[in-house]
Amino acid sequence: MNKDKQELYKQILINKRKELYSKVQKWPIQATIYSEDSEGDIYDLCVQSLLKDQFLSLCERERKTLEMVEEALERIQTEVYGLCEECQEPINEKRLKALAWVKLCINCQSQKEGDSTAQATEDCARR
Repeated sequence: MNKDKQELYKQILINKRKELYSKVQKWPIQATIYSEDSEGDIYDLCVQSLLKDQFLSLCERERKTLEMVEEALERIQTEVYGLCEECQEPINEKRLKALAWVKLCINCQSQKEGDSTAQATEDCARR
């Protein structure tokens, strides 16, 4: 990948990192909404619990995305950005434009997801 494209993706990643850091800074404030001291009937508490679970899932997803963005910025520094970590082939630019932090090409990602699905199915069958 040439330097101009690397710089473009670097800026995309830096902007995404800023966006995620901004969200992370708001987490403590948002978390207070879901404190254990909630009042209300059982239905209110159930809704509150579901909202808290959704919030925590979102936080975890954003934390993982932030981690992947940081890793992608490191790959730019080491000049391996844009290469699949599995097969070492270039990742399609459409894929990078959509998810600049990906580290697997679509084929390797599909295979990985297929392996995970197959393993989960096998694990369920054993139970």
